[in-house]
Amino acid sequence: MHRVEHVMGLPVSLRIEGAGRGADADAVAAADRVFAWLREADARFSPFLPDSEVSRLDRGEVPADGLSPDLVEILELCERYRVESGGAFQVRLPGRGLDPCAVVKGWAVQRGAELLRAAGVSVFCLNAGGDVVVAGRPWRVGVRHPERADRVCAVVE
Repeated sequence: MHRVEHVMGLPVSLRIEGAGRGADADAVAAADRVFAWLREADARFSPFLPDSEVSRLDRGEVPADGLSPDLVEILELCERYRVESGGAFQVRLPGRGLDPCAVVKGWAVQRGAELLRAAGVSVFCLNAGGDVVVAGRPWRVGVRHPERADRVCAVVE
């Protein structure tokens, strides 16, 4: 089965292999859970939604000891990447405030892959705007050229 939905401001595709011709009910249910999770992550962590936990934290409406464990994990990852990149990665962008989107999408896709595995899906490709998780067989993933969007600069197996 192959499904594409618009989540987090971009198309997210999920391909599950091994489902029957009409996409068996287990595969459909697993896909439903993954897309529901991605929509939940977007609602909770988007700096563009005024009611998200990230937006409320940025406005000082959520105390540091009142953060969800997931947001604590994301902020810890952001700090780790800031340190490891020598400050090149920043979670607070000039003029925009707190914006963990660069970490959230990949983190949420990894969690989506965990949901698929927990549901017994063993062969899949989950792609959210270049954050890709594959499992179950050799896959070839094209990497778009950073300066020429109509070109592939590498293929990773």
